[in-house]
Amino acid sequence: MTLTFTGNEFVNFGDGSFEWVWIDHYQLTAVDDQRALAAMIAHERFGDNHAGGDPGDDPTRHGPYWRDRVSLGSYELVEAAAAESELRAWATAVPHPDRVSEAMRGVYQLLRAADRVYRLRDLGEPAQHDWGGVLFEYSEFVLIGSGTLTVVIAGLD
Repeated sequence: MTLTFTGNEFVNFGDGSFEWVWIDHYQLTAVDDQRALAAMIAHERFGDNHAGGDPGDDPTRHGPYWRDRVSLGSYELVEAAAAESELRAWATAVPHPDRVSEAMRGVYQLLRAADRVYRLRDLGEPAQHDWGGVLFEYSEFVLIGSGTLTVVIAGLD
């Protein structure tokens, strides 16, 4: 089982809203989703607080959470349509420039193309790291397809 990072995308809404979407793309050779998720959690890029710095620079944090509090059980299988609806509601809560809407269309297409979508559950305050509250909103989806794993994170800081 291997998980190889192939690139990322960053959608910075850049309109004073402090909203953004971070997307990591991986090639995947796995026999099942649980092994794929375990490889993702173990990957060096998973150590990323998503509040500055580079992926892998913060090995003890993942988003607003302590990394060691994120496990396979932290992810739940969801319908792609439900994930898309959640992201659409978040992204359209306030008006944004056309370029943001266009970029989000690409994110929605990724969701629809996935064979399976997992959502990181809200792990609650006990799992939040010492300054995790700086991420006011944080949603994470893992998209698994034929030979691919894509992590989509939407945040507001």
